[in-house]
Amino acid sequence: MKKRFIGLFLAILMLASVAVVPASAAACKGAVTTTALNLRSQANTSSGIITTMPGGAGVLVLSTSNGWCKVIYNGTEGYASQQYLQSKDTVSGSFGVGTITGNSVRMRSGANTSSNILGEYNKGTQMNVTGVSGNWFAVSCNGKSGYVSMDYMSVAAKSTQTANPEPTPSAAPAETSGGAYTGKIIGTSVRMRSGPGTSYDTLGYYSNGVSMSVCGSTNGWYKVIYNGKTGYVSGSYMHITPKENYSTIKDGSVNGSSVRLRMGPSSDDFSVVQSCTKGAKLKISGVYGDWYEVSLNGTYGYMNKSYVAVGTAATETSVPAAEQSLDGIGTITANGVRVRSGPGTSYSTVGYYNKGTQMTITGKSGNWYAVTYNGLKGYVSADYMTRGAVNSQADQIVATAKQYIGVPYVWGGTSPKGFDCSGLIYYVYGQYGYSLQRRASLQYAYNGTSVSKSNLQPGDLVFFSDDVDPIGHVGMYIGNGQFIHASSGKGCVTISNLSTTYYAQHYTGAKRIVG
Repeated sequence: MKKRFIGLFLAILMLASVAVVPASAAACKGAVTTTALNLRSQANTSSGIITTMPGGAGVLVLSTSNGWCKVIYNGTEGYASQQYLQSKDTVSGSFGVGTITGNSVRMRSGANTSSNILGEYNKGTQMNVTGVSGNWFAVSCNGKSGYVSMDYMSVAAKSTQTANPEPTPSAAPAETSGGAYTGKIIGTSVRMRSGPGTSYDTLGYYSNGVSMSVCGSTNGWYKVIYNGKTGYVSGSYMHITPKENYSTIKDGSVNGSSVRLRMGPSSDDFSVVQSCTKGAKLKISGVYGDWYEVSLNGTYGYMNKSYVAVGTAATETSVPAAEQSLDGIGTITANGVRVRSGPGTSYSTVGYYNKGTQMTITGKSGNWYAVTYNGLKGYVSADYMTRGAVNSQADQIVATAKQYIGVPYVWGGTSPKGFDCSGLIYYVYGQYGYSLQRRASLQYAYNGTSVSKSNLQPGDLVFFSDDVDPIGHVGMYIGNGQFIHASSGKGCVTISNLSTTYYAQHYTGAKRIVG
């Protein structure tokens, strides 16, 4: 169907206005994800998903081009949409291996040239990169932790440096008869895979709180056994159960240099999450033999007691009661939203939940809702929860449509390789068992029930005329006066506002498919 083309110059200006990471990068930059975000093997939405990064995850941006950032996350290199990354001056994480590119390069105690010199290193020396601070890498090498200027270091993902790369799906590790540890799922619909990576087959989906036997970890994945199945669960969605859970969170700090935070309570069975600097603050939540269960700036793991100094009780020892008593339903409004043990970001994470999850609201403290969900109690930021139940299927349909933002506009396209406007609607609703007409004019004539513009709900179809056809374009309303559509003018699936002059003038009507 025919469309009115929007000027290229205007499209470029609009795209530039939403960029949160610079459009080009002469040097590495730190950034955090603004929502749960797929890390892909190539810079397009049709390429394979390496892993899904939770909201707030730290990444190292290597370069940016055409709306995609080449990044390193948790030692793995891939591509992420520029739209969902926010630049941040200081970011920590297990990024990769840095290589000194000059001679007599100085490691300093701080991220500036006035800090003390800890050592000098020559070209080719390799160090672990554990963070970014401005134009400096946070590094560790031979027991020393410090900072090296980006001008004198190159960095690569750990996966490109290892001599033992991840096995191919056809060579998944052999099954094990039993596991020495217990792990608990911390998410919804978490996948068990046949090998330690997202390229392996899915063996099952498991809900929050399910306990599994754990054998160890590799490449950021726990090897697990559950109901006779042996597989792997991402470390982002499982915690190892300590022998003793502390009733109150304790304060602590790292008592050593380059101390390793591991995925579990054993140096033999569990891989390193990151190296930690002396004095780094910890939250201690449990104990397993000679190991503490800890979190460091939101990163979960285990640390040997020998390298932990236990301080006074943390602020979480007395979680404040909700200031306001409430009774009702709340709905999560984004993916990868954290439920925390108290009303603030300093409290530990007790679970991750995706958009559409409904919880019971019992109170409110500041900007945080006190909630319960399947026996779990915690707090959710009011920024990521709306009060009241929602039409869950319509919400899911909208969320599915948003997954295809950036997919190219293709005349006659009805697949993630390319959509036209009615093709997007036809495909997305088809994923939920709805057989809609293929053309926009026929969708308007034969599908759904008419609704007024003032009564629009997420999932409703909105129709527009053009200079030739009375029904020349269709999109899906997503709330707040916005709709998602495959735009020939912008050349891709995008979100626009109904109040924009063109769409306001050409608005024809709306149809409700769900409800």
